[in-house]
Amino acid sequence: MNTTKKIYKLLTAANMTSVARALMVFPIVYLLNKWDGDLVNFPMWAAFWITMAIFSDYLDGWFARSYHEVSRFGKFLDPVADKIVIFGALFFARPISESLPAWFVAFVILREIFIFALGYLVSKDSKREMQANRTGKWSVFLTSIAFILLIFKLQPWANYLIYLTTAVGSVSFILYMKYYYHLYQVDVKQK
Repeated sequence: MNTTKKIYKLLTAANMTSVARALMVFPIVYLLNKWDGDLVNFPMWAAFWITMAIFSDYLDGWFARSYHEVSRFGKFLDPVADKIVIFGALFFARPISESLPAWFVAFVILREIFIFALGYLVSKDSKREMQANRTGKWSVFLTSIAFILLIFKLQPWANYLIYLTTAVGSVSFILYMKYYYHLYQVDVKQK
C-alpha cells in the first residue's frame, strides 16, 4: 500500500473527530483561565467547547461504526484524545485544578498510567488492539460532568459525582486489567 493510501486511511471522520477533540483543550483552558470566577461573567464559549468535547467523544465512535472506519489506530487515538482533554483541564484550567481534591487527581493519574502502560505492553504483542471499554467511557463522561459541577461550584453535588466517578473508574480499571490478563494469557503467553 503506498503512502498516500495509508494517509487516506488515517484521515477518517472518526479520527479527525478525535483529533479535533484533543485540540479543544486549548480554547477550554484559555477561556476558563480568563474567567474571573463570577457566574454572571462565565464565558459561554467555554461552555460550548466543553459540550463539544463531550459530544465528540460519542460522535467519533458513531462515525467509526457507521462508516466502517474502525481501525487499530482509531482505537488508540480515541482514548488518547480523551486523556489530552481530561489532563489538560485537570492540570491547566485553574477553576478545575484548584477545586479538585488531591486524592482524586492522584487516582485519575495513576489509573490512566496503569491502563495505558499495561494496555500498550500487552497489545503490542497481541493480535488484538487496545480499546476503550464502555465503563471507561462512562468514567470519562462522569469526570467531565464533575469538572463542570466544580467550575460552577455546585456543592455537594460535585463531591458526590467525584465519588461516583471514582467508583466507576475503579470498576473500569478492574475490567481493563481482566481484559489485559486475558490478552496476555491467550495471545502473548502462548507464543
